[in-house]
Amino acid sequence: MSQVLSKLEVQHFIKRESNPNNHREFFIVLAEEGLAYQALIEEFVEKHYTDIDLESLRNVLQTMKKVNASISKFLK
Repeated sequence: MSQVLSKLEVQHFIKRESNPNNHREFFIVLAEEGLAYQALIEEFVEKHYTDIDLESLRNVLQTMKKVNASISKFLK
């Protein structure tokens, strides 16, 4: 996990901020690349998913979970 966080930090997707209440802890927040990626995803969702009702999206999600479960069983 720490390697993934370090890699994302080097790529400026996240940054670590110390917890002012406990200096042994830190918060992970989005950095400039992470914020840009978040904006891109939000724009994509608004453009392509706003015309689809919530129930249809839930059905797609349920179907994809079944597909993933089937693939997982096959790969074992």
